[in-house]
Amino acid sequence: MLLSIGFGVGLSGAIAPGPLFMATIKDTLKYGPLSGPMICIGHLFVEIPIIIGLSLGISYLINIPLVRALIGLIGGLSLIYLGAQIVKERKKFEKISESSLHNIQINPNKFKNDLFPPIKTGFIFTVLNPAMIIWWATVGNSLVMRGLLIGFIGVFLLFIGHWIADISWYSFLSFSVYKGKKFISPKVYEVILLICGLFLIYLGANFIYVVIPYFNQYI
Repeated sequence: MLLSIGFGVGLSGAIAPGPLFMATIKDTLKYGPLSGPMICIGHLFVEIPIIIGLSLGISYLINIPLVRALIGLIGGLSLIYLGAQIVKERKKFEKISESSLHNIQINPNKFKNDLFPPIKTGFIFTVLNPAMIIWWATVGNSLVMRGLLIGFIGVFLLFIGHWIADISWYSFLSFSVYKGKKFISPKVYEVILLICGLFLIYLGANFIYVVIPYFNQYI
């Protein structure tokens, strides 16, 4: 269950065009089809310390009902907002992805075959993305709390699912760009975005439903 939640949340974030989406296209044209997974490794180098830090910090606070409730409430509202944005903007996202991949010309002879720059790209684009801080302060916090309910193994399972989604999507994107093909049809992409958006809304509502009892003693 935790693995699938991590995968669903991770895929929902990865599939919507953003800084790493554009960076993957750019680096694939320069360094080849392994750019996608290498960018995810750079991204991972930023996320691991954050997850460890949150796990250690929240583990001390998770037994305080009000703190647990506030984290769940903020995370749940954030998930609902992100899901609603994906559902609302799914056609816009599809147009962005289509225009980004339009008329791509691949010349394998120009590839530099250097794996370090894409790793650096993933690291830098993650660190400099302001949305990263907001995500981890809200959704990421709530996911860590959810995992900690069964211990550190719960956090591990959640974010293994999250990373599988990231690596799978960006590897697929990079390979598709390398092949010079439109990676997915507009209709299918729109449906995937819709499903991901609705999943986030459902998950956010579930987070809020779980923590509502903690507020009863303050009403």
